[in-house]
Amino acid sequence: MSDIEKATSAFIPITGDVSDLVANSASLPAPIRKNIFKAFDRLCTATLDFPVAYLEGKAAERRAETQARIHLISANAKQIARQMNVDPEYGRIASDKYGKRILQEQINIDTVCNIAAQEIAQPREDLNDIGSSDQSDQTEVLISDDWLDSFQKEACGKSSEEMQILFGRILAEEIKKPNSFAIRTVKIMGQLDSKPARLFRQLCSLSVTLGHGQLIIDARVPSLGKNAATNSLQEYGLGFSNLNILEEYGLIISDYNSYMNYIATVARNNLVSLPLRFNNVYWGLVPNNPDDWPPTREIRIQGVTLSNSGKELLKIVEIESNKGYTEALINYFKGLGMELIRVNNVYT
Repeated sequence: MSDIEKATSAFIPITGDVSDLVANSASLPAPIRKNIFKAFDRLCTATLDFPVAYLEGKAAERRAETQARIHLISANAKQIARQMNVDPEYGRIASDKYGKRILQEQINIDTVCNIAAQEIAQPREDLNDIGSSDQSDQTEVLISDDWLDSFQKEACGKSSEEMQILFGRILAEEIKKPNSFAIRTVKIMGQLDSKPARLFRQLCSLSVTLGHGQLIIDARVPSLGKNAATNSLQEYGLGFSNLNILEEYGLIISDYNSYMNYIATVARNNLVSLPLRFNNVYWGLVPNNPDDWPPTREIRIQGVTLSNSGKELLKIVEIESNKGYTEALINYFKGLGMELIRVNNVYT
């Protein structure tokens, strides 16, 4: 069996979770089912039609398309070699490299689709919310062709497990709720290498967010009463030079000491209008002296603000607990005369 045949024979096992998801998609809300069929049929080698005989036939057709591209490259390489009067072996080597690249790109996409299928298949209450909310709307939003084109271009080159997982989560969220990620955000993800990706994970792990449900009004890393532009966050891995890297990739805004009013997070009569989220937990601010914090007074939380793309990507990043920063944040609010108290029964 040739290298090409070995690689293409791997397509069906890779997309097994995609096929399983489609087989059990009847329980999913109609808008999500439509996006599942559209996205996976467009991107991966597994087909979304049944019976199994058709599945195998469609997968074979996709493999044939891939092999046809490789054979076309090979034929062109031989012709170019003759025209350039060089050893045909160079043309064969070049076509072999391009052929393997085409196969690897499709395998990468299939792996990402499989991860997305696993994410969608997980029991989630918000999937039912999507279905009920869409039923009340007159129009159903489908995942766009332009978005899928951009996603395919960026995801096909990702071979590392970490990046494939992130792209899989992006695809899953976009299938469940189109327009969750802008095309610009997808392109930013495609540009990330290991260092900015690691820095962004650190940033997200230290961030507090203000919002409701999937809507994020504000997301920032508080500079704890100091200025992040003067390295106040350096001991937590977010010194000035690292912030510059994140800003260059469009993940944070250029003002490293902007502020947002968090007065809505202050508890009044044991109720919090809008809790802040930190470390995947919702919190409220309880003043030691409530009279010091009337609704008209501002709580200016200064720090490093995530950009729109950064806020979109925040939801797919694995948060890592940082004990040192958590203690510093608690002490910062204590200095303001506030206690950071966990909020239960949050309605999102």
